[in-house]
Amino acid sequence: MSVKVYVAVFAVLVGVTGVELALIGIPGISRALTITTLIGLAGFKALLVAAFFQHLKDEPRPLSTVLLVGLVIVMALMSISFLQLHPPQS
Repeated sequence: MSVKVYVAVFAVLVGVTGVELALIGIPGISRALTITTLIGLAGFKALLVAAFFQHLKDEPRPLSTVLLVGLVIVMALMSISFLQLHPPQS
């Protein structure tokens, strides 16, 4: 893979990190929405790192599918744990 691809992926990771930092500073957004969005962005960044920097993009499709399903399950469990620890307030 060329260096340009790695630099582009790195730029996307830096951009998403910037979005995460900007999201924290926005007033008026509920805490639940902020944390859920941060979990989703972290999952997206983990997927990019695994796909490109750990070279899973070149692995057979079944292995990539298993890892993607695992990531989705982990994100769902993290969201459920968050909602149990911090129930929505009426």
